[in-house]
Amino acid sequence: ASVMSNELRIAVSEEKGNTPVTILYVSGDLDSKTYGDLEAKAGDLIAAGAKNILLDLHEVHFMGSAGLRAMHAMSVKLKDAGGQLKLLNPSDPVARVLKTLGFDKFFDIHATRDAALKSF
Repeated sequence: ASVMSNELRIAVSEEKGNTPVTILYVSGDLDSKTYGDLEAKAGDLIAAGAKNILLDLHEVHFMGSAGLRAMHAMSVKLKDAGGQLKLLNPSDPVARVLKTLGFDKFFDIHATRDAALKSF
């Protein structure tokens, strides 16, 4: 039996292409208990000079409104820094939430890593 954990795991990699992009691989549940972890991690990266962030959401099993708020806050911070936030390969549950709330129009969402990286 699988145990529901509220832990959010975030791995980070840097892509040094024409436009440097910081990729955040997020896994777990993105909800009111964990969204602060994502905001804090993004805040640290932005403070350290990250301007373009790609959020890989294919291992996020659940996303609540707090997760959306965190993503929106990251997006605003990055715009202020002259960069942008894009989403990569959201899982079905995440894609449904984005679509239902109209955020699929607000965020630039890509199915593949290569396409996402080229779009920055």
